[in-house]
Amino acid sequence: MSVQGILIILVFVFFAYLMVTQKMPALLALPSMAIVIAIIAGMPLNYIFSNIIGAGAVRLQGAMAAAIFGAILAQIINKTGISDNIVRTAAELGGDRPIAVALAITFAVALIFTSLGGLGSVIMVGTIVLPILMSVGIEPVIAASLLLMGLNLGGLFNVMNYAFYQSALNLDMATIKSFALAFGIIAAVVLLLFIFINVPKKKTVAAWAMSTKTQEEKPRVSWYALLTPIIPVLLLFIWPLIFKDAEGKPIQMDIISAMLIGILYGILTTKPREIKNLLTSSIIEGIKDVAPALGLMIGIGMLLLAVMDKTTAALISPIISKILPTSKIGYVLLFVILSPLALYRGPLNLWGLGSGVAALMISAGILPPQAIMGALIATGNIQGVCDPTNTHNVWTAYFTNTDTTTILKKTLPYMLIVVLIDIIYVALFKW
Repeated sequence: MSVQGILIILVFVFFAYLMVTQKMPALLALPSMAIVIAIIAGMPLNYIFSNIIGAGAVRLQGAMAAAIFGAILAQIINKTGISDNIVRTAAELGGDRPIAVALAITFAVALIFTSLGGLGSVIMVGTIVLPILMSVGIEPVIAASLLLMGLNLGGLFNVMNYAFYQSALNLDMATIKSFALAFGIIAAVVLLLFIFINVPKKKTVAAWAMSTKTQEEKPRVSWYALLTPIIPVLLLFIWPLIFKDAEGKPIQMDIISAMLIGILYGILTTKPREIKNLLTSSIIEGIKDVAPALGLMIGIGMLLLAVMDKTTAALISPIISKILPTSKIGYVLLFVILSPLALYRGPLNLWGLGSGVAALMISAGILPPQAIMGALIATGNIQGVCDPTNTHNVWTAYFTNTDTTTILKKTLPYMLIVVLIDIIYVALFKW
């Protein structure tokens, strides 16, 4: 066990502390950590400039491009009123029965967030969804939890995330889709459990009534336009079933192409005459919305290259190999027990330290990449729903007059169930 290896681990701990205590944002912490690790590992200065900073900035270029197209699609869905119509259609189907409303609204949110992302989209959808839920007597903290759980469920099928997993963990699309489908079913079942346990069966005194005027503001769109959010997802899953190469192997649909088709479909089924202005404004505003995520991916790319470099791997692999389990039972226990470390931008958060931790574990060669990816996507459920540092959690708590800690306490037990089942699934079927 070398001194350099121990120092690299301490660097992870130090920057984790800075991010958890919010003394340094992840945007700055990740590239800083990459440079410090490269220096400790003894990489030459010119090598750091070219192979860590330069190459790292474009390491996730595929995911960055996908994020831009995904943000454009999200703008189209917002501007055309598609998301608004999905939510209101779900509310009408639910009537005044709290459980029916909760089911319809939450799964409508999941449908929307297969394509949407970002705080702006959460606010846009949340200002419609939360009053509807609370108007049938659902407690504010339960309404907030339903919004966040629906958002998380949709995120499991969001193709922007697929592109990130593909670039960061070097996994093929077929593997990613198999995880997404299984994890999505598990999350949906636990969501149903949450609804039936926490939502009243009969309508009680309305906690918040929506004005009729607000409900009539958005024009209706055709039913087939409502399919826009899931067009890219459907293409990714159905395309390989239809098209094969000369050897009979499935041909995977390109993620960016799938989103571009979704963008054009959304415009042509709602406002085809406004295609030029709508597309132009969506590109400009979409890129602006996704800028923070792009900055984060630049830092993640640098950290991945710094950690996965053969020099660094040789120093830390002996340390990591003593920590990682070699049995499936040990694997399940380790990641379930440590899953709360996905909170507060912790070491199991893929959009923070988790990307570096994943690279460390992959370089150690103890666990297969599929098992590592599965564990981190599984623990991501906790981060996506429960994390008090998420901007969408902060806004949701403010809007419902609750607080992020209350939401954390209400949702964490259910997300732990999701993580447990997810990781058992990985151990049994993906190891």
